Amino acid sequence: MQSRHVPPPRNDAGEDVSGRIEAARAPVPPQPATPPINPVLVWLIRVGAYLPNLALFAVMIALWEFASSVWLPRVDPQMAVLMPAPTTIVVTAAAMIMSGELFYHLAASLKREATAFVFACAAIPIGMAMGWWRPVYNQMNPIVELLRPIPPLAWIPLSILWFGLGDEQNQFIIFLGMFFPILINTIMGVRNIEPNLVRAARSLGASERRVLIRIVLKGALPQIVTGIRIALGFGWMALVAAELVGANSGLGFLINDARSMLRTDIITVGMLTIGIVGLVIDAGIRALTRRTLPWSLAMAK
Repeated sequence: MQSRHVPPPRNDAGEDVSGRIEAARAPVPPQPATPPINPVLVWLIRVGAYLPNLALFAVMIALWEFASSVWLPRVDPQMAVLMPAPTTIVVTAAAMIMSGELFYHLAASLKREATAFVFACAAIPIGMAMGWWRPVYNQMNPIVELLRPIPPLAWIPLSILWFGLGDEQNQFIIFLGMFFPILINTIMGVRNIEPNLVRAARSLGASERRVLIRIVLKGALPQIVTGIRIALGFGWMALVAAELVGANSGLGFLINDARSMLRTDIITVGMLTIGIVGLVIDAGIRALTRRTLPWSLAMAK
């Protein structure tokens, strides 16, 4: 039997493409493995990209150093003592860190802040009830609006009489500073839930408990987190003010004690520690929120 001659495959232009087909069938040589990315290098690149944003900050530090070290000693030597230079503050901070004094007072303040925050989280279920059920809102709202405008610092005299000088008095003041921002933001978050989502859940047979947990709570979480961020800032400020008059430890006590000794460098170290810790707390909450609430566009920004 004669073998049939099979013509080579050609494309639309009539060109022989058999060589291309054989090349495509040839085994592909293994590609070299991509070396792992060094996380330290990535961090350095990010830091380097952010450094231009600190130009104004660097200029302000340089002016502060010049005014405290050069200009003020010539113009007003007494004022130069009351306005320490950044280099003096760095030396004082290093000494306080090495001795453990700064960490001791910082730990005392953070402990009071954390304890008060646990109690202030009671505002979340109360706010959900006020935002979801109108009768609860009508009963609670007059009380809330009566107490909310009173500054936490106005409660310091009463709190000293009720709790004495100590952690309980400080925690009560911090609690007042935290409670109302969380409560108001929770109410607003519940009220801003899309009604169609609730109707759809109910039409599919969801119970009231499931609607509250799966729809209302999750939908209000971005607003609740915003309230927590505001509350932690208010509580941190109220904590320092309470420690100024009613504590024997903490950053507020450290600042007030340094004032009596005219140690403005220690006062400044305490103030900068308050600011840095507040910044770290807020950044931590935002990072945690981006991971736990990836569906929230507001939190992703």
